[in-house]
Amino acid sequence: MGKEEYEDITEVINEIANDINSILDDCEKEKYFECIVLLYSFIENLLKWHVFIKLLWEKFDNPISEAEIKTIRSFAKDLRFHDVLRLSYSIKLIDFKLFKRLDKIKEERNNVIHQYWLYTHRKDKRVLRKKLEKLASTANSLIGIFNKLTEEVGVDEVYQIFL
Repeated sequence: MGKEEYEDITEVINEIANDINSILDDCEKEKYFECIVLLYSFIENLLKWHVFIKLLWEKFDNPISEAEIKTIRSFAKDLRFHDVLRLSYSIKLIDFKLFKRLDKIKEERNNVIHQYWLYTHRKDKRVLRKKLEKLASTANSLIGIFNKLTEEVGVDEVYQIFL
């Protein structure tokens, strides 16, 4: 499944939200870890999208070439979680409280992914559910920022932009 299967970014956001909510509502414990990994990816990539749109919007005062758009897109796409998090805070996309939450999530993600073989809670469904709920709440905060940013930009075409 690729971005070409979606008309706009809200479709994939809504699909992810529906999937996560359904899995939590139905207590599909065997899918908790998969959803945690999905939300780690979603959070990082939504931050990259936020940065891309914000940078593009800041440059929009002057005519912007296709080459400039490509450069900004490439820059945003290549950011590591660590960097996109700090940049998001620096350009005031996120406040300090959300920055700290996301920084903890980044550390947790790195520990889970890089040390999975040592991860003691990988079979404890209660711990995984709590982690999933926390990630879903943070992702929801980022969707609030997405909504504010798209409202600020005020151009419907922003929804068709993918990284």
